[in-house]
Order: sequence, then structure tokens, then C-alpha cells
Amino acid sequence: MTIPPRRPRLAIFGAGPAGSAFARQFALLPFEVEAYDTRPHNADHATILTEDELVEVAGCLDEGDYALIASASHELDGRVAQAVLSAGRFRYCGMIGSRKKRDEILASLTAAGLSGEQIARLQCPIGIPELHGRAPEVIAVSVAAQVLQVLQDDEA
Repeated sequence: MTIPPRRPRLAIFGAGPAGSAFARQFALLPFEVEAYDTRPHNADHATILTEDELVEVAGCLDEGDYALIASASHELDGRVAQAVLSAGRFRYCGMIGSRKKRDEILASLTAAGLSGEQIARLQCPIGIPELHGRAPEVIAVSVAAQVLQVLQDDEA
């Protein structure tokens, strides 16, 4: 009997409109999807944690896991990104946001003492540049295409 390979885990930090669209899109793909949020009204879509617990989970990703960050605030996104990047065991870490948000968070990561090499592993903005759109479903398809490219490169 052949045991099928483990499907890569995708941890989604934030289950608002974008995070929920990510979860729906990636459920169709070869990933084990886990969603986390701090907002009780998202309990149907995610495991609800305190902010500190969410950051702790982010720092515990296993080797080869994928992470998407789309929490309720820029500050929390930065804390989650710092935890994921500091641990360094992930395959892909993407954060939803504009270039301005990216620049602010990169500055905070630098101030927190992360190296340039660690910070360079954060993908923000996320998605393939050729696909434009602000609707959560469009962003989710774009991000899924980008993540599948990473997965395909790993399998090659």
C-alpha cells in the first residue's frame, strides 16, 4: 500500500472577506486549509483565538507550510508576519496589502531586528501582478495562482 504524500498546510490568519475567500478557493486545491481569526463573528469560518494566541500559532508553522496574512489590523498583520518570518520554517508567506502598508510593515520588521534575508521572504502585495481586481474572490484566485506556482516549483 502506498501512502499518499502529505498535502501542504495553508494557515490563513484572518477570516474576514479576503481570508474567507482564500479559505474557499484553497479548499478546492491540494492544501490542508486552517483559518484563524480574533473576531468572534467569524467563528463559522475560523478558529477564534486571542491576538497573542494567533501570533503564537503563526510562529509554530512547520517546515514547508504556507501562510496568508489578512487579519483585522495592520498592527496584527505585522505581529503575525514577524512571528512567521522569525521562525523561518514556512515555504511561502504572503500578506494582503498595498505597497504603503508593505513599506510600513517592512520598517517595523527591520526595527524589530529581523534580517534583510528574513524580511525578503515576505510576499506583499500578494497575487500575480497580471490579474487586477479588488473583490476578495478575484484576489483569492490571483493568490491561489501565485501559491500554485510556488508549489509547482517545489515539485519540479
